[in-house]
Amino acid sequence: MNPLRLRHVRPVQQRGATAVEFVLCAMFVFFPLVFGMIELSRALYLWNTMTEVTRRAARAAAVSEFDTTSKAAVQRYAMFGTDKLPLAGDITDAHVTIDYLQSDAATPVVAMPTCPTANLVNCTANPNGPSCIRFVRVRLCLDGAGSCSQIPYKSISGFHTFAPGRLSFPRFTTISPVGSLGRSPAITTTCP
Repeated sequence: MNPLRLRHVRPVQQRGATAVEFVLCAMFVFFPLVFGMIELSRALYLWNTMTEVTRRAARAAAVSEFDTTSKAAVQRYAMFGTDKLPLAGDITDAHVTIDYLQSDAATPVVAMPTCPTANLVNCTANPNGPSCIRFVRVRLCLDGAGSCSQIPYKSISGFHTFAPGRLSFPRFTTISPVGSLGRSPAITTTCP
């Protein structure tokens, strides 16, 4: 038997081993690591963006009127002028919930004033009254103004289907003291 011939045959038998090892490493180590980093980056981006949405909405609602048209404009402004949040899937401006609170910053105003000037009159007469708006609370809720359930996290790679339980964002909430509520300083009479 020729020793040169054996040396030549061995590498031919090992020819695809490197490709197989690369595929196994890439499939079970590299790609899950890359997709995991992408998902984590996206989750952190959404966390920061949803916090900014509630902050923008609270600031805008504190200085805007509290009628339906103004609330819709505030919701759209909070979502950066779009209907849907970028890279967030199905999170829309309908998920932005705006509540007007009494002086304890927890109890919703029962009897809404008819206009911002009426709110000023109500708050001057009784600062702790049930129709005095003192704070604005903005939340991101899955079901709107109801029980305010958490918004679930849906991954773009489908990893959320394999995770045990349900991955959800926390309840994003911002409470801000009211500003003018859209009242012009020149208007001193009650509502038109």
